[in-house]
Amino acid sequence: MPNPPKASVPAALRPRNRASLYVRLSVAADDENMSLQGMIDDMRDLCAREGLEEVALYVDDGKSGGRRDRDEFQAWLNDARTGACDVLVNPVTDRLTREGLNVAATILDVVEGKDPATGRTAHRPVRLVDCNGIDSLHGDAFRFRFVIQAEVGRSERERIRDRSRIRARNLRRAGRWGGGTPPFGYQAIENPDGAGWVLDIASTEAEAIREAAEALLKTPPDPLTRVVRRMNHQGVQPRRAKQWSRLTLQKVLTGDHILGRATQNGHLLRDQDGKILTPFPAVLTLGQVTALRARLAPQGSSTPRGGGRPARPLSSLLTCHSCLADLVVHHSAARTRDGKHAVPGKPSRIMYRCPTRGQGGICEKPVAISAEPVEEYVIGLYLRTVGGSPMYRKQTVVSGVEELALIEEEIKELLQDLATQADADTFLKLQKAQTRQAELSQVDPQSTTQLVPTGQTVAEHWEGSMPDDRRTMLAEAFDELVIGPGRRGPKGFDVSRLAHRWAEHQELTDDDYDLMG
Repeated sequence: MPNPPKASVPAALRPRNRASLYVRLSVAADDENMSLQGMIDDMRDLCAREGLEEVALYVDDGKSGGRRDRDEFQAWLNDARTGACDVLVNPVTDRLTREGLNVAATILDVVEGKDPATGRTAHRPVRLVDCNGIDSLHGDAFRFRFVIQAEVGRSERERIRDRSRIRARNLRRAGRWGGGTPPFGYQAIENPDGAGWVLDIASTEAEAIREAAEALLKTPPDPLTRVVRRMNHQGVQPRRAKQWSRLTLQKVLTGDHILGRATQNGHLLRDQDGKILTPFPAVLTLGQVTALRARLAPQGSSTPRGGGRPARPLSSLLTCHSCLADLVVHHSAARTRDGKHAVPGKPSRIMYRCPTRGQGGICEKPVAISAEPVEEYVIGLYLRTVGGSPMYRKQTVVSGVEELALIEEEIKELLQDLATQADADTFLKLQKAQTRQAELSQVDPQSTTQLVPTGQTVAEHWEGSMPDDRRTMLAEAFDELVIGPGRRGPKGFDVSRLAHRWAEHQELTDDDYDLMG
């Protein structure tokens, strides 16, 4: 008599042979280590020998056993909790976790069907087997062997981590790069003087960092928010974020790596004489980074954090001829001829207009003017006049803070040492360092500014600039942009309504030539 179809057999009477398979391939696995397909084949051979039916396969590829929140690993265990399988199969049990007893206890609760909080039965027990002979049907022998292998896996992970730390430290001391994602401003290249890899400056990223530093160190400094927007406008993305933020930029500008330094366990790498090692080329100088740390400090920062986007290119630059108030941007909806109704679908009209009367003041002849025509004229006038001139930027060089920076680094490391080793010698060193810090803090740092060519013309720089910077360029170029009253007649921009005066520094002075060297 033929066997009845499996679907017609009650679930309680079916053989408990549904197997859920799980395999984890570590990041370090390769063809010479353990191949993914090889482990899957071993599990399927085991199922064939044991008469098990594969109902699910879960793969964590390139996931560390030191993490218990692996998606596929948790889904595999949930098959047992929900009754979706009767047997849990894996290639090597000590690869299930690298956390030792902590996670081993969780797995045992799942196998025995227990609630981890109460120890009471929560679901039907399942069988756990691997390709090396581990089988939960072996009772106490299984438990002893399972726990020992879990601890062996944890111990092996700790040894690997220790070896990795030592290797990374030795490589950095030797000026080599140990691997991973290079910090922003750098790229990994083959070592020209031997084996391995070293860090070299990534020119595009480094130039963006230097421009950001100079913008924050000049007098007056650019608002931090504007510098962040400029970085995003340039399209040079940070390492681990979609775009720049104030915090991301601060970390890059004030971090030790930007000085070519390397750290180990929070301490700067030093040579036998205690001198700080710089295994990689520096993007910024010690003086610049020290000044940036002081300027970007949360308390008492002298760098403006705000800096909203200007509404239009001539925001706050146009002046009313009658009351000399700055014109403001005004949006008015398109209306019918009688002015009573808005016209749907028609764009609003953008104007610059005098705000004095609206604010309760007195203006005898307030003015208003369409935004786009006057903007087009002023920008065209600016580019026709100075667009072909070479573009320079101000570069600030900070000096006299190098020793203070080194003392502050020493204090930071001594405070870290006090958290783990609060002995009298460390306290004495800290007191001496703080005394020297107080003395050096009384000396004002020296800064000099020079103009350096950008290699672009003013017009080329304008083309690649964001709206904030374009408005700043116009503000620096014109001392006055006065709008006179309008006249009845033809529509369009009447050039005679605009009176302008160029800024004095639009023509280079002798001092400017001195700055350029």
